[in-house]
Amino acid sequence: MIPNHHKSGCRHESVFFIHCLALSVVIALFSALPGPSFAAEVQVIALGDSLTQGTMDTTDNYQNTLNAYLQKTAESLSTIVPLRFSQPLFGLREHRLRPFLTPTNLGVDGSDIFSLEGIEYYKRVGAEASYPNDAYLCDSSLPYQFQNIYDKVLFPLNRIAGKPVSQIDAALTLLNQQATAQDGSFALVFLWIGNNDTSLAALGIGGSNPSYLPFPLSAISAEITPVLRTLLETGQAQGVLNFEPYTLAAIQRNLTEVTDFTGQLNHILERLYQENSLPQAQTAIMLLTLPYYSVIGYLFDSEDLEFYLRQVNPAYTVPPTFQRVTQPGSPITDPFSGDRVSFFTFACMYALLQSGYSVDYVNAILEKDGIQQDGQVMSEAEQHYIMSRVDSFNLALKTASQAFSNVYLADVGTYLNNTLSGIEPVAIGDRVLSRKWSRGNTFSLDGVHPSYTGQALIANYLLNEMNRIFLVNAPLINLEQTLATDPYIDRDGDGWVAGPAYPPSGLTELLFMFTDPDDTDPSIRAVLPENFWVRMSNILLRELVGKPAVKQMLDSPSYPLHEVKYFRGVPETRVELP
Repeated sequence: MIPNHHKSGCRHESVFFIHCLALSVVIALFSALPGPSFAAEVQVIALGDSLTQGTMDTTDNYQNTLNAYLQKTAESLSTIVPLRFSQPLFGLREHRLRPFLTPTNLGVDGSDIFSLEGIEYYKRVGAEASYPNDAYLCDSSLPYQFQNIYDKVLFPLNRIAGKPVSQIDAALTLLNQQATAQDGSFALVFLWIGNNDTSLAALGIGGSNPSYLPFPLSAISAEITPVLRTLLETGQAQGVLNFEPYTLAAIQRNLTEVTDFTGQLNHILERLYQENSLPQAQTAIMLLTLPYYSVIGYLFDSEDLEFYLRQVNPAYTVPPTFQRVTQPGSPITDPFSGDRVSFFTFACMYALLQSGYSVDYVNAILEKDGIQQDGQVMSEAEQHYIMSRVDSFNLALKTASQAFSNVYLADVGTYLNNTLSGIEPVAIGDRVLSRKWSRGNTFSLDGVHPSYTGQALIANYLLNEMNRIFLVNAPLINLEQTLATDPYIDRDGDGWVAGPAYPPSGLTELLFMFTDPDDTDPSIRAVLPENFWVRMSNILLRELVGKPAVKQMLDSPSYPLHEVKYFRGVPETRVELP
């Protein structure tokens, strides 16, 4: 459901004029690239989500951002043309560094195609219609007033614009400021949006009314702390939390409708066309396609589960109703087949086995009485359902790129799908990159965001595309050198990586417990700390109490822990549990 003001306007240029204008954009952009004078600059502006912001391990900090695809792409382009490019870098505790430096990377972790414009998409919050949401705007006057990540990324563009700004508003502010300068510079805009229009369905975590969590509550309830158990059970009973994200109904609820995606995409591009004062011949937009979110490293197939869980209990085997990606001992010929579970479900299974629970007890998370636990398992059919939605989004992206003369499609989605599935494998030395969590050397610890090497792979694809489109020769990133310093490479072949050295917080602290203490010795693997369940309980509490619906539930007089207090952001109680 798209508000009426989202309807795209119509342009009636002849096909001849469109072709001529497209050619003029390419020629104009070339004139800013290597040549006799180097007089003109190119401003690089980026719109998107966590991939563009530079997230890894569910964390945004300068170490991650400076190793992400956009930074590497800009570094390469800067060797052949003067660039204006600025990152809104975060510190290790995710505070904005140099907040008064105007950013040109406007990508915000968690954005979808609607929040790009400050709109809340109705389905994922259980509403009847989409609506404006100030949480997706930068509206703080000074850094000490920052309320959320949109403030931290987009500031001070709201001050420059003289109003609260969404990502798209911020981009137009930069473009129009550039046009006012009349300095002959050019703009190269990267637009990679739409991943989060399928991510909640694929990851099984997030949303509101209810918020989805891919944790097997009944299986872990005896191990987690009483305060967390009460919060989770009460939240489930009141409909605030849902622990079955992979039912077909939940998946359908959390996917953006194709017509909504298409209409909003065209509206966004129309705004960049109509409201940009910089001449179209001085603006080029790289529109990136989407990879399959349902086959990332975060989602564990039968081979993944047996590889890791047998390290704790050699007798582990997935239950009969869990559809295998391949038969034991056979190579995987179709990586898009088989059932999946989330990283968080796997983490609980691993911890339960290490805590002494039996294989049968752990497998009851996946199957009970011969019936698959649909809420915790993404079936092969559900995986393909999500893939089909991504295909439809990519068709909309391709069609839109053909309708706008200065928009160029970069089919990075197909490239990543083919590369990580082994259809078109990429080898670096003796390592073949794949979709496997940690073992595949392509993802950070969260299994969602690429590793340094995966980021460089994306950058090289974009550089090759721009070299082809604009007839330039930007140098590619050296993958061998990147891999040599990448903390997400499994160097001893035991399935675990050392990970980065920065101090973790939030869900990242949970991820860091699943790392290799000695990545030179394959006999030394991840062993969870003795207080794992207490630490995990505190991590989840900190994450959950920040959700408005959970906070409202905690503050209710009817809440079972009727005197809730907080210590360092974690609810605690000094009254006896019921």
